[in-house]
Amino acid sequence: MLRRRFIQSVAGIAVFGRMGYRHKEKLQESDLTPKPTKAELLPSVAAAKGTNLDSAERILKTALDAMGGIGRFVRPGQIVAIKPNASWAYPPGTASSTDPDVLRALILMVREAGAQRILVMDHCALDPGTTECLQVSGIGAVVDELGVEKVFPDRYVSPRRLFTAIDLSKGKVFQKLGVIKAAVEADVRINMAVAKSHMVTTVTMCLKHMMGFLQWPNALHARLDQGIADLNSPSPIRAQLHILEAIRVRLPGGGRLQAGGKETEITHPDKIKRLNEIVVGTDPVLMDAFGCLNYFSRAPKHLAHLNRAFEMGLGEMDPEVAKREGRLRVSFVSDWPCSAT
Repeated sequence: MLRRRFIQSVAGIAVFGRMGYRHKEKLQESDLTPKPTKAELLPSVAAAKGTNLDSAERILKTALDAMGGIGRFVRPGQIVAIKPNASWAYPPGTASSTDPDVLRALILMVREAGAQRILVMDHCALDPGTTECLQVSGIGAVVDELGVEKVFPDRYVSPRRLFTAIDLSKGKVFQKLGVIKAAVEADVRINMAVAKSHMVTTVTMCLKHMMGFLQWPNALHARLDQGIADLNSPSPIRAQLHILEAIRVRLPGGGRLQAGGKETEITHPDKIKRLNEIVVGTDPVLMDAFGCLNYFSRAPKHLAHLNRAFEMGLGEMDPEVAKREGRLRVSFVSDWPCSAT
């Protein structure tokens, strides 16, 4: 009897031990399974659609909120370089340069996120030059009003100390380029493009807009399509956040495909179309593909530099697949509670 009880006791301990071991094994396997982080659940691109009644601030905030907010990209104490489109001496409302209201809204958001320094920069390579461009476009007034630093090289007469050389290890044609030094020294770079026509590439959006960081923007024209792709490959100048402004879009067609001009949505509604949209994201390839389809009714594969960037693995080019799988989110401003007016 004692022997039987002893055997039963030992058997029970063994079973319990095996069960405990298996439970422990299961817990360990569960612990090793990666859990999705908040960033993984957020899209890589978000588009916000508003109306004429919605401010640029509210449209921008709606887009950024869908990406997790500006705090996903800017941390307290960081140096942030913001690159608007500031090359054309035409007034706001012509879709020639970044809308001053969009720039103001972004600067205020970056400041609220705790940035230690904010630098606004672009290389104005066109006549009549930086001073007149900043004055006429309204960008200079915003920068002065908010008291942020300005870095605006003027055509090809700026001192070389403003620039530095960077390596593009993945570049196929360009492996070294001169760029604005202050952009390299920043912790975060934000690329603010405008969706508009262009006389060489037909349309310009996020990928091409990165050329404004260059010391010699025309240097890429020898192999422009591949050069734009190379510029967007991993490097010290790569942007952490892209913003594609489509408050007003400058459409190709109707004469010269100029990226700037005096036309407005009132004087030339066939040339300037008001859409009240802003796209933000970390994938400029997907953003430009979205812009091709939605703003220019153009297949992304027909934009050569976009194809080159896609072939280099710099992003994806099918907005419908990205939307279906959650990597692209389209929101309406009216559907989002927002404190901005």
